[in-house]
Amino acid sequence: MVTSKGLPPIPHPFWVSRAGFQQNDPVTDFRSGGVLSLAMLLHIVESAPHVHVRFVRNLGGDASVLPLGITSINVTDMLAKLLMFSKSVDKIDALLSSKPFWRMFSDPNALLVLQELAMDMLCDVVVELGKEKKLEHLEEIKHNSKNAEEYRGVTVFDFPFILERTEKRVRDDLLGSAPKTVEEMKSIAGRLKVKYMKASDRYERVAMKKLQSNDTEDFMEMGELITESVKEGALGAMTAMNVAVNSVAGQAGGFWGKFKDKVGKSHLNGKGNGIGMANSGKTSTLGKWPHDANTHGADICNPQTNSVENSDAALGGKDADLMQF
Repeated sequence: MVTSKGLPPIPHPFWVSRAGFQQNDPVTDFRSGGVLSLAMLLHIVESAPHVHVRFVRNLGGDASVLPLGITSINVTDMLAKLLMFSKSVDKIDALLSSKPFWRMFSDPNALLVLQELAMDMLCDVVVELGKEKKLEHLEEIKHNSKNAEEYRGVTVFDFPFILERTEKRVRDDLLGSAPKTVEEMKSIAGRLKVKYMKASDRYERVAMKKLQSNDTEDFMEMGELITESVKEGALGAMTAMNVAVNSVAGQAGGFWGKFKDKVGKSHLNGKGNGIGMANSGKTSTLGKWPHDANTHGADICNPQTNSVENSDAALGGKDADLMQF
């Protein structure tokens, strides 16, 4: 549905959804900038496609979250204040001012190029703000994962902040460099673009490194807790094992006491069977252990060993030291 001029009628939703104005009647948005705002918008659409495409959502524009029409009008109004021809600027102050960049405006294209560069700077600010918001969201998830809000990215509600940062860069960095020609202003804008991009990437690297270092610290802290838990578990297991060993040794000692009494009674009754012979210094068939008598553990079968403590030591041998902690 178009008019004889090939444009949608006014009012029409096209002016909001496609052209980026606030209302179905775009004329109401030109109140502050007037015809100059319209001329600047036409320049962006017709002569600066590399800037225009950044506002087109279907083409993957990185600043498409902002409406093109009203954004361009606000940038024009910002430049009018900086260049002191806005209605809000006193005419006497404008006439008496001495800006170092005035000479550049002897070129009739200077204002159009400045609008183009300012719009491109604004798109860069949108991208930078998107990175900052994403990193803040990741940090919020890390420290408060349960109550972290859903990531929303840059929205139209961030426009005042975006415009303020853009104005500062245009005023201080671009015009503040006192360009004398349009070509010099383009060159300065190119250097500033690289500068801002590197600063944004550096900020992102530092922030990600900080998040990763925090993850490492949390992992190390968790590892220390796990290690302490393992130590406590191992200590409990070793304690239980020591108790069991002492219990077995005690049972062996009791068995040895009964065995010794039985051997003594048998010897007194004259029923020596080779066991009691060990007391007389003769070789005993039971006194001979399958391994050398000098090895640990052999004393437990030597009737001359009358101490239960020696029997305990004999059970453990050299390995008994491993149970001491």
